[in-house]
Amino acid sequence: MLVNAVASTDEYSDANAYNKNEKFYADPLVYTPSDGLTGKLVASKTLDAPFASVDSNCNDVEGTVDITGTLVIDFSTDIMYFFAKGYFNGLTGHKELFKGFTSFVSGFPVEIGGPSDNYPTRYFVGGTVLQRPGFTTVDDSIIASFCGHCDGFNFTGMLVAVSKTSATVTSVMAMGVSPGAPSPQATVYTEGSGGKGGIWQSEMGLSTDLANNRIIFPTGNGDGIGVNNGLNVKPASGKIPITTLGSTIVNFGVDPFAGKLTQQDYFQPLNYAKLNSGDRDISSSGVSLLDSTTFSGGGVNRVGISGSKAGIVYVVDADNLGGYRMGVNFLQEITFKGSFYAGLGSYPLEGGYIYMCTTGQALQAWALTTDALGRPKFKFAAETNFTLGCHSTPTVTTLNGTPGTGVVWMADSSKGLVAFHAVPVGGLLVEIPVMRTGGLMKYQRPVFGNNRAYVQSGANVMAVGGTPGPVTYS
Repeated sequence: MLVNAVASTDEYSDANAYNKNEKFYADPLVYTPSDGLTGKLVASKTLDAPFASVDSNCNDVEGTVDITGTLVIDFSTDIMYFFAKGYFNGLTGHKELFKGFTSFVSGFPVEIGGPSDNYPTRYFVGGTVLQRPGFTTVDDSIIASFCGHCDGFNFTGMLVAVSKTSATVTSVMAMGVSPGAPSPQATVYTEGSGGKGGIWQSEMGLSTDLANNRIIFPTGNGDGIGVNNGLNVKPASGKIPITTLGSTIVNFGVDPFAGKLTQQDYFQPLNYAKLNSGDRDISSSGVSLLDSTTFSGGGVNRVGISGSKAGIVYVVDADNLGGYRMGVNFLQEITFKGSFYAGLGSYPLEGGYIYMCTTGQALQAWALTTDALGRPKFKFAAETNFTLGCHSTPTVTTLNGTPGTGVVWMADSSKGLVAFHAVPVGGLLVEIPVMRTGGLMKYQRPVFGNNRAYVQSGANVMAVGGTPGPVTYS
């Protein structure tokens, strides 16, 4: 797709943010019916005043908090969906705004609020939560996940479904409720002990299996030892739902007609309580669902991989996540130096590889192999000869799926836009020269369209591509 985009004659375009004090946190979307070459502003819409960071008691998002999760475009209707955090009728709150490019769709915006399906006294309170991961669509449902502001306030992670056609909230599921969550529940929003288990994923999107109407994601630190009671409880099947999902990889089904969310399966590491108390949660990296044609075998049809702040990668069977203390209830556990603040990439051609990078370390490639039962397993294959900031999910492109054309891209916080041949040579991931962008915003990944790669740095969107012509700025 982008082999011409690595030539020394590539062009570079730069578009500024609409307001000088704004920063881009969500990834850009590429809408190819319009030409994105010049960076010229085509359309804009002013929403309500954004939520002030000072009101969140957390400065991870500087200045103001508005649209922090990556948007999505429904190409069947040309409607763009997004969540925005602001002040509604003078009250703080997270609200959902659905719009076309210049006007709201009939029935929207919709304010998100109210009780959760699985515990009616656990309410969605918008002022205490943040929508960080990119969200997804399953049939008629828009599905988003929510975490806390620096784990402050009385909050628990929330998964929310909204109908595109009826413009109504169809389901709200809380990640930490009774029994197992702290009790009695605090009644003041400024107090903690709300269950936690936020879903933030370093802004990686929710992994979606449309064929099976399900989403799979990891959660953050939970409050306390939860239902599984640390190391003092008997084994628990992941197929039996639990009420405390802190530091857990969880599978939720989505009813394609009613939009209801149902917990179907989970995996909770043996030391989850220690991860919770040490702020080493596994929601710092989303779950990557690997190509089932290549990454399967030995009775495993679909593989999921996820990293953590503890530097551990969990390789799981997406159809049988493993529950808790069910023997060796995962396919593989790989430990790294540093922490994961990004997802993991994959390449299903030429034998199959996965790519991962912990903070301040080299980007590594691990090759697909099998264990004694023929199930997928990975072994170290190569790494880069320099270190990176590693706050970017590796993204792999090919030229129409042709072997030998795989390229691994990163929008790195220290090195900027970088690219490597997907297949290692002599234990090395070989760099491909691309135009230098300088360090980029954390939690970003390159986005591609019309032979160009789009990346973001603070208040700028940059396009690097192979189309001849002068460099333009706006």
